Parts: sequence; C-alpha cells; structure tokens
Amino acid sequence: MQAIIGQIVILTTIGIIGWVAIRSKIINQNNVDGLVKVILKITLPLLIFTTFSGTKLNKEMLAAFPFIFGAAFVSVLVLFFLSKVSARFQKLNRENTALHNTSTMFGNVAFLGYPLLNAVFPNGEGLIYATIFQLGHDSLMWTWGIFILNKGAQQKSAQTWKHMINPTTIAFLIGILFLILKIEIPYLLFEPLHGLGHTTIYLSMIYVGAVLATVNAKTLFTNVRSYIVSFNKLILCPLIVLLCFYVLKKVGISIPFSAMSVAVLQSAMPCMIIVSILAKELGLNAKQSVENIFISSVLSIATLPFIYFLIQKFLSS
Repeated sequence: MQAIIGQIVILTTIGIIGWVAIRSKIINQNNVDGLVKVILKITLPLLIFTTFSGTKLNKEMLAAFPFIFGAAFVSVLVLFFLSKVSARFQKLNRENTALHNTSTMFGNVAFLGYPLLNAVFPNGEGLIYATIFQLGHDSLMWTWGIFILNKGAQQKSAQTWKHMINPTTIAFLIGILFLILKIEIPYLLFEPLHGLGHTTIYLSMIYVGAVLATVNAKTLFTNVRSYIVSFNKLILCPLIVLLCFYVLKKVGISIPFSAMSVAVLQSAMPCMIIVSILAKELGLNAKQSVENIFISSVLSIATLPFIYFLIQKFLSS
C-alpha cells in the first residue's frame, strides 16, 4: 500500500507542476505541442530502445519467461475483448472506440509496476519478472496498439500502416534485435541514452497535468467511460489472469509464487500514460485519455492491495 501511494504521489506532484505551468501561463498550448514532439521523437524512442537492449536474460528469467510473457499476451487479449464489449455497449464512434481499446489494453507496467513490485518482492526478483511482463506487454503496445490508434485517427488502411513507421516502432524493432543478438552498448553511450529516455515519465506527467488544467473538474469525476475502463483494467482482467494461474497450479504445473504474483499485479495496473501522448499526436480525444489515467490511478490505490490479497489467498502454497 505504501509503495502504491508513494508512486502515485510522485506522479501527481509532477502532474501538478504541469497544471500550475499552464494556469500561470508559464507555458502555453504551443509549448505543450512541442513537448509532445520531444517525447514521441526523442525521449520515448530512447526509453524503448534502452529498455530492450539493456535487458539481460539470465537462467531464472528464461525458465519463467514462457509463463510471464504469455500472461502479458493473455492480459492484453482479455482487455481487448472487454474493451470491445464495453465500447459497443456505450455505442462509441470509431475514434473513441480506438482510444477506449488502447486505454483499456495497456497499463502503467513500468513507471508504477517496477517500484511497486520491487517493494513487494525485493532483491531484484520482482523486477526480473516485471521486465519479462513488460517485454510481452510492450511488444503488443508498439505494434497492435499503434495500429489501433492509427486506425482510429485515419480512415484508410494504407495511411494507417504508413503512420506505424515512426521513431517509437523503429526503436522497438532495433531494441528487440539488440536483445535477441545480445549486443552490448558501451557504457558511455548507453548511460546518457538511458538517462534521457527515463525523462519520458516526467515530461509525460507534465503533459498530463497541462491537459488536466483544461478539463472541467465535474466532468473529470463523473465521466462514466473512465470508470468502465478502470473496472475492466483494475478488477476483471487481473481476476481472469489469476484464475488462469490457479487452474495451472491445480493441474500440477509448478510456477514460482512471485512470478505468478507479478504477472497478476502487472495486469492490474492503471492506464498507460503514453497512450495520452500518442492520442494528442494523432488528433484523438487526449482529454478523455488523461481522464482515464487519472481515475484509474486513483482507484488503483484500493484495487491493487485487494488483488494482492486474492493472490495470497488463492496462489500461495
């Protein structure tokens, strides 16, 4: 609980800086648009590339890899199905359906997931499994997720595929290549690229705060869409993933408790911040995306401890 609240307080503090900056006119909309370009064309590609190229797969990771990596795929597929059903129920148009799908499918598995899981499972064990989950999660985000968002923004499929060739997807493909081939980047080159890439979360939260400054507070807390996204992400999906592991355990398949716990908790993370940045770049409803992030992050303070309680009850020996 302390780890969850701590990370959300950190993110909120940075978001407030963005909110104050817009309200006090330190920055304007042109600055925000420029910030989005810096994130999408510089810091985010570097974050993706250094995350994949800097990951070393040891024996422990390789043994758990199929289960955790598979759990990432299962969770995203489950969330996609839930988002399709709820989008149809709400009768959303093409643009809002794409945004609803991606906001539901992809979670804050790195910026909230990493520190949380490192606190729950110390000595690096939590981070190992969290990294495996992120590899599966991000593999879908930077391919399928980008495709869905572009599809929502563009009518023609040819244009959709054209827009998929961008710095983020290129960085993803090169990073995967470095991971598979075990290519090591010299420290003096890797360190500045890695450090610059990790400014993405701070810049993204400044952007989120800037957008929140333009959102009506009443609308923020009464937007039903955000609560539907949150219910799918924070409750339904992790329960389904937990059930899958419970069945595997009952049929005699041995998976470390910590590995199962990480996979379930990662599937229960609130909305991914980067989705709002991509929405802004593509001309989608960025405000709706930011509202999804805000509501799901606040609600996760209660839902993540609840999910972990269920994990201990049903998956522990």
